[in-house]
Amino acid sequence: MTQEQLMKVKIKYLEDRLTTMEKSLSRINNILGRFQMTEDKPTILTELPEVDIKLAEGNEDYELI
Repeated sequence: MTQEQLMKVKIKYLEDRLTTMEKSLSRINNILGRFQMTEDKPTILTELPEVDIKLAEGNEDYELI
């Protein structure tokens, strides 16, 4: 596997992990919202903002782990 292919695989893995984390946070927010409705308290968390992560191109000094 070339270095470029390896980096693409690592980036894809990290993107998948971020997607999983976003889904988990959304579920936690929904559960917390339901719990707070039963307790008659205002919701602490609101809609989670979209996260836009941009990777710097041409920076081969650092390796993704």
